[in-house]
Amino acid sequence: MDKKEFTISEVIDSIGISSHTWVVFVLLAFAMIFDGYDFMIVNSTNLFVAHTFWPNDANPGALMGSLTTWGLLGMVLGGAVGGIMSDKIGRKKTLIAAVMFYGLFTLPQAFANDLGFFAAFRLIAGFGVGSCIPVVTTVFSESMPSKQRGIFVTFGMAFMVVGWVLAGLIANPICNAATPLLGDFTNQVTYVMADGGTATMYANWRLCYLIGAIPLLYGVVLIFAMHETPHWYANSGNKEMACKRLSQIEQATRHTSHEYDPALLIVPPKPAKTGPNVLFSSKFIVATCAIWAAYFVGQFCVYGMNAWIPTWFVGLGYSQADSVALQTWNNVAAIASNICVGFVSDKVGRKRNLAFSWLFCIVAIILCSIFVAPNNMGLCIALMLLFGFALNYAITAVQPLMPESYPTAIRNTGTSWCQAFARFGGSASSIVLGGIAGMAFFQTATGATNWSTVVLVLIVPFALGFVCTVLFVKETAGKSMDQLAAEEEKLGASERDGNTRFIIMLIIVAILAVLCIACPLIVPNWAKQPYALPLMAIGLLLPFVYFFVFGGAQLAKNKAARK
Repeated sequence: MDKKEFTISEVIDSIGISSHTWVVFVLLAFAMIFDGYDFMIVNSTNLFVAHTFWPNDANPGALMGSLTTWGLLGMVLGGAVGGIMSDKIGRKKTLIAAVMFYGLFTLPQAFANDLGFFAAFRLIAGFGVGSCIPVVTTVFSESMPSKQRGIFVTFGMAFMVVGWVLAGLIANPICNAATPLLGDFTNQVTYVMADGGTATMYANWRLCYLIGAIPLLYGVVLIFAMHETPHWYANSGNKEMACKRLSQIEQATRHTSHEYDPALLIVPPKPAKTGPNVLFSSKFIVATCAIWAAYFVGQFCVYGMNAWIPTWFVGLGYSQADSVALQTWNNVAAIASNICVGFVSDKVGRKRNLAFSWLFCIVAIILCSIFVAPNNMGLCIALMLLFGFALNYAITAVQPLMPESYPTAIRNTGTSWCQAFARFGGSASSIVLGGIAGMAFFQTATGATNWSTVVLVLIVPFALGFVCTVLFVKETAGKSMDQLAAEEEKLGASERDGNTRFIIMLIIVAILAVLCIACPLIVPNWAKQPYALPLMAIGLLLPFVYFFVFGGAQLAKNKAARK
């Protein structure tokens, strides 16, 4: 390669899996573990936080669901801003800032005594969490050989779920401890139970949020141990540093290296524009519809169910400790699915794998609805393992498609905006499912929520995910980033005509936020209103109308252009 032109992808593919690969993998894995812990600790402690904030309300409903929502809203903002930052200032700087940010602002949540204080710092910490995830996905995609890219992207995401599991394993004994673990700081709370009686606990959940500040120290480790990606250097015009990093990677692996000539480095052309509106241009609108639709469905179902699984099983008569344990088993299965999905995706292809996963989810949720029962812990563990595997298999199957859908100049913008949009689904889901649970149709004769009926609602988004996958997903498995960019160039579609479609999507997101987040929290007795369910359904379905209209129209044009 010394005397001929070359690309970043060609060099990385020629080196293959190396010591550099594993260093990057380990560094990103720990970032995702801390990230996953920070998110899931709310779902693992929400019953205890709710007893502290609303001791006289046995069923806070949407308010309790909102404990998860505030962090997700912060993740929306963080993902949108962090993606643009990463494409501008680099992957390394953005990741370090994100990790230290969510560590710093998780700490004050331990001192919260009401929803306002908790929500404010949850929102701010979520900004860092939202910035972290897409940067990790992008660094994996830019650092790994093309043939193994899907495996590493999805395997890396498994460590976020490791953080989820750790959150449950840490929270369960801490929150259920029979004594105050930090003296007066973990004060005694007397709260009303569903049967009208009272019980006491200690607010030991606060310790879980003190533990959540550990990423502050890990950010220091990243400052010294992490390097910028050659792809970002090259795309930013610094070919010299890109070539230097390639030489360093090769030296670390082979103990010998080439001196790569910057003049011979081929860098794919940048898009004419690099803002988020480019994602909605004719050139990228089909890819955007594909990954936005699929990831929206995944986020809605994963975060909605994780927020309410403990409540579901408490309602069936299981103890709070057993209910959190069942949620943890659900997340243990997610680790296994995240490891498996990358291997399958690289073997059978992204599209076929993702389409199958939605059908798998439909089967799993029906089985859970039918067979979940009181006084049968073994069966419930098995069902949670099945559902956790299926649902997380589906959402992780989308992960490789995100960075593969866009060129380097907008790769992290595209990845992060997809994740930010999808988190509106996650933000809405815990509130929407909580609102649905309060509706008469989903309650038993005694007024308790029939969660086995509520979870069947998830069949609708699963079906939409399947349809959008079949229509819009393009196969990208095994192709280098340069090949994928070249295929888009051949279509000759415009990069400058996305403004109107972008504005329409922003309006739809605003409608979704009002109908599915603001109204349930602001309007008194929202779940009891006859118009509540139709309005929330409109808010959730509008994005899919957008995908079918604009994505479908451009898909038809692309097919005509290939003929």
